[in-house]
Amino acid sequence: MANVEPAEPVTPDGPFLYFSFGSNLEAARLRMHCPSARFIIPARLDGFRLGFTIESKRSWMGGVGDMVAAPGDHLWGALWVIDAAESHGLDEQEGVFRDPPAYRRVTVEVTTAAGDLVRCRSYRVAHPDPQGFLPSPAYRDTMLRGAREVGLPVAYVARLERIEHNGREGGTAH
Repeated sequence: MANVEPAEPVTPDGPFLYFSFGSNLEAARLRMHCPSARFIIPARLDGFRLGFTIESKRSWMGGVGDMVAAPGDHLWGALWVIDAAESHGLDEQEGVFRDPPAYRRVTVEVTTAAGDLVRCRSYRVAHPDPQGFLPSPAYRDTMLRGAREVGLPVAYVARLERIEHNGREGGTAH
């Protein structure tokens, strides 16, 4: 799709913009690896939906978020500004350097409520399982807390609340 492009994990020269849509919607979660993260505004990625195409077996104990191509749909998230020194830590958190990698860095173009288009960094699952996985209650609840915290639209939050979970105990991933 035109609004998502692969991006190499190169450290930026200065602060960078990051679009989060899963557990990193919650500021406390994101700041575990990126203490400088400052929330800017909610934003929408058109042509995608939230999916759970990879499973976290050691920490979340269930599916974790991915952006899945879906013409006519949209994925809401949060736009953050993060210091360049924390770029590598965010890539590590997202499993960019694992073998095989969990996620890959992408550049996306999101839209703010005011209609502004913003190019920023985000992440997609490197090898998605099309059948997907149900998230654990802990993952879903973390995502929901973050969605409310950053002020995502009420209708979208209600959509997140309807996501079925797997009932398994899982904690926060570090």
